[in-house]
Amino acid sequence: MRTAFSDDQRADPAIRHSEAILRACVHCGFCTATCPTYQLLGDELDGPRGRIYLIKDMLESEAPPAVSTVTHLDRCLTCLACATTCPSGVDYGRLIDRARVHIEKTHARPSGERSLRELVVRTVPHPRRFALAMAAGVLAKPFKNLMSPKLRPFLEAATRPRGPADRHGLYPAKGKPVGRVA
Repeated sequence: MRTAFSDDQRADPAIRHSEAILRACVHCGFCTATCPTYQLLGDELDGPRGRIYLIKDMLESEAPPAVSTVTHLDRCLTCLACATTCPSGVDYGRLIDRARVHIEKTHARPSGERSLRELVVRTVPHPRRFALAMAAGVLAKPFKNLMSPKLRPFLEAATRPRGPADRHGLYPAKGKPVGRVA
């Protein structure tokens, strides 16, 4: 991929590294076959190849990204299925991380979105907090039409736990264990 970074931009090691990753992409499209968001939505900009173009334009311009660009980049699950199929070895994970850093520095998210993102960060990685949030979600489900449309998918995902919790507040999976998840 051709890039148009200025010499001043290339003085930044992060930009130099991003440029090397961008230049490795040959636009073959193999990545789209393994990208879950592309498969679900069918929009080129919601696949790795489209996001790479968006990232390139965003980093070259150094300007705050458009809301649509942020939306497409936020939809990336960072599962890196695309990286496993890339014949050119594009380090998509580092590139999307660099894009997210740029977005956080230059894009002003609405306050409600910032609050929701903070709530997710402070809840999901903590088992007890997550269990409490799930319980609250189950209780709040009947009132979902009164809540913000952004919260409704979270309420839909809330389920009542089955069985007793262990000493950590976790609910064990049913069935025979087949492996560990990190």
